Amino acid sequence: MNILGMFAPGPNPSAALVMDGILIAWAEEERFNRIKTSPNDFPFKAARFCLEKAGVNLDQIDVIAYGWDCTRYAMEAPIFYEEQYTKYNDTEAYNKLQQAYRLNLYHPDRIAQTLRLGLRSLSSTNKVPPIKYYSHHLSHAASAFYASGFEAANIVSIDGSGEEVCTMLAKGTKEGIEVLQEQKLPHSLGGVYATFTEFLGFQPYMDEGKVTGLASYGTYNQELQDKLDKVLSFDAETGEYAVNPYMRFIGKHSYGRRFTDEFVALFGAPRPKGQSALDAPYPDLAFAVQWRLEQTVMTMVKHLHGQTGLKNVCLAGGVAMNCAMNGKIAQMDVVENFFVQPAATDNGVSMGAALLAAQEHGANPRFTMNHAYWGPSYSNEVIEKALENAKVSYRKMTSAATLAAETARMLADGKIIGWMQGSMEIGARALGARSILASPLGKEMKDKLNLEVKHREHWRPFCPSIKAESYERFIALDAAKHDALFMNVALPVVEAERVNIPSCVHVDGTARVQRVTKDVNPLFWSVLDEFEKLTGYGILINTSFNVQGEPTACTPQDALRCFFSTGLDALVIGDFILMKNS
Repeated sequence: MNILGMFAPGPNPSAALVMDGILIAWAEEERFNRIKTSPNDFPFKAARFCLEKAGVNLDQIDVIAYGWDCTRYAMEAPIFYEEQYTKYNDTEAYNKLQQAYRLNLYHPDRIAQTLRLGLRSLSSTNKVPPIKYYSHHLSHAASAFYASGFEAANIVSIDGSGEEVCTMLAKGTKEGIEVLQEQKLPHSLGGVYATFTEFLGFQPYMDEGKVTGLASYGTYNQELQDKLDKVLSFDAETGEYAVNPYMRFIGKHSYGRRFTDEFVALFGAPRPKGQSALDAPYPDLAFAVQWRLEQTVMTMVKHLHGQTGLKNVCLAGGVAMNCAMNGKIAQMDVVENFFVQPAATDNGVSMGAALLAAQEHGANPRFTMNHAYWGPSYSNEVIEKALENAKVSYRKMTSAATLAAETARMLADGKIIGWMQGSMEIGARALGARSILASPLGKEMKDKLNLEVKHREHWRPFCPSIKAESYERFIALDAAKHDALFMNVALPVVEAERVNIPSCVHVDGTARVQRVTKDVNPLFWSVLDEFEKLTGYGILINTSFNVQGEPTACTPQDALRCFFSTGLDALVIGDFILMKNS
């Protein structure tokens, strides 16, 4: 049974291919069309890649699994929205216009026609397989639970909304996924976080990580928490929460799209362009919404444990990319094992829908995901041809050992290196396939990377990759029990080591870490090992191979563009090393 999973439109559309219950390929559309998050596009280029990687064409696909229940959405959602419109007085009619737009956006006739037009070139018969629609949050849940390796687990899926559902609590067992509780629009935790993202001067559904980083510069403020009660209240026993729609989308919008004038009257004017996000009151505002999110979700997890008795937890949905919240959950007493797959936002929905379809057709789709390398790769022949076409000078290394040793030497000398090796990662985090690498040992490196390479705010932190054998040296033992394979959990760094690796420890003493094992990525592990031989530290700064506002480099040409347009000192791509003139 060959299944092509897809989801669009919306931020991070992707495609995934599952054959006989096994995940074969998985990629995001932005990697191919070079539009950050590709919010208005369907993943046709990603689908082509998946088919080409497996050596099949569309005629050999049995079903397209789509991660949005368009049929139910067309039949039931209009009734739901009409009830909402009646329940909440909306004199501006702003919200109803948004509802009408979304109902049309995901109408099954529109989706089916768009897929037929976009995919038929991949078929020799000009035909498209049947489309099966799956619940958005159930697809999120499957993407986490079926890839966790857990026999049973509690599942929490939270995002802006999927159909009309914003949060889903479920239990996963060998029989499948049982939905235990749902919270529907307008009660969206992801939506509230997006509101504050825009209010704080960032791009919603893209820059939420900036709010998380900014929160560490703020402090608890009871007055702000009291104000937040008027936007997002929650039950401290169950985690059930309520969002006030008059603060987000019902009413006049003189200042922004995702917050009303009533919201501005409560919190003041949004941050203007040109004013630093570190100026008061913005860090405290970021802290307030981050703290409220953490408390709400942690209470949900605790309450869910009380219902099921399970101590394995899977998190999914866009909110699951909040690494600071994840770190708090991972260290809870009621959590023994914790899993967030590397593409927890909507880029994971295509994979989840495909796994649901596989199970529905009799396959066992469950596996233990220990890597994120499901994307495109390029041979040394292809890379060398790209280098020759670009008329650049390069050296070819004679072995993997020589390549790793030379890379580590440059890093120990303070060089900043673009690193492109093997199959590309899925998701937002660099995991040693498309990375920018640097030494964390000098405190000046963070500022240098932000200013000269990433071209972003100076206060934003960088994350470390750590050799597995050195992991517990840097991460506290009570937190080190968690896998941390995908750089999506922020954990406290051992206090004695913080001064030694200042450029990859955030202001709150945490780091969003990746534990690198030799069996999963032997070449990247070898670089860390060689760096440790030279410096005594098996740890490196590892950030995505891009500049702010652009997707991560995918092809050799992407890598060359990023290399020559930034302050990178060297490029290590396949077996080849490029250096800039000093």
